[in-house]
Amino acid sequence: MVVGAILAGTALASTPGCPDCPDWINFNDWWDRYHTDSNQAGSGSSPGDIREHALKSRSQNDENPMDNADYAYPELLVRSGDDLDGRVLLDARSPADYEGGHLPGARNLYWRSVRPAGILDPEVAVVELRRLGIEETDPIVVYGNGDDSAYLFWALECLGHENLSRLDGDIEAFSDLELVSNSPESENSNYTSEVRQGLLVNESMLGQAQESLGVQIVDVRSSFSDYASIRISNSMNLKTSDLYSDPEARALKSAEELDELFSGRGLDQEKVQMVYGTPEACSLYFALRTMGYRATVLDGEWWRNTDYAKSSIS
Repeated sequence: MVVGAILAGTALASTPGCPDCPDWINFNDWWDRYHTDSNQAGSGSSPGDIREHALKSRSQNDENPMDNADYAYPELLVRSGDDLDGRVLLDARSPADYEGGHLPGARNLYWRSVRPAGILDPEVAVVELRRLGIEETDPIVVYGNGDDSAYLFWALECLGHENLSRLDGDIEAFSDLELVSNSPESENSNYTSEVRQGLLVNESMLGQAQESLGVQIVDVRSSFSDYASIRISNSMNLKTSDLYSDPEARALKSAEELDELFSGRGLDQEKVQMVYGTPEACSLYFALRTMGYRATVLDGEWWRNTDYAKSSIS
């Protein structure tokens, strides 16, 4: 797969003044630089192509179709009953919900606390992680209720955290899980980040995407009337409710079902999906990640005040 070939003839390069932002002409090299598979890191092997990894994963697990490994990246998904020993649990819900009952040993990192101005602030996120005693090498499992845990998962990926996964479904939907009210005590850490700039879309990147044949812009806001009234130009609409086998528990559909959904909506694994409508967009981001797609997120509502906002109301 060569994304550069798709973009041939479009004179676009990395975002001016942002050397770490995606180069839409040579996206493969940029992605490999900032999205090394954590399973390969330190093994001496190159990151390789993400789709090649996805196909390899599916091929290796044909003998056991019920296993999570039919996803391109099954390690991103944690299910009820999986062994959580040795993992750091982060509860993305509000402090009130956390205090009402959380998984034993879980620490509370409210997803809204890392976006004080309505958009992810990496510096604030690092401060919060240090306060909670999180180390950059910790294996983290995030959980919560739907979109909040997906947002925190994406935020941690933006910070460059590699050993990361997410509980599949809403925590309140798991009646078999023990919930406690006591909070663990921890000392401050020296957490450091290596921000992956391209996972957080800015206006310049949005402008480049408008001109690129290799980028698909996806609006995930639940209300179609919102999409109809104002949206980003050249965007399509996909509701996150379609991602779940159980809409109430918000458990992700099987890989086969997601593959049918994404291909049926015209999502192309050889292109980049730029999703917006946070926090819902992060749920689509997570589903795309598990399936081996290459996605990025436009966080916040700032796009409404750009030249790329298209209104159907005069």
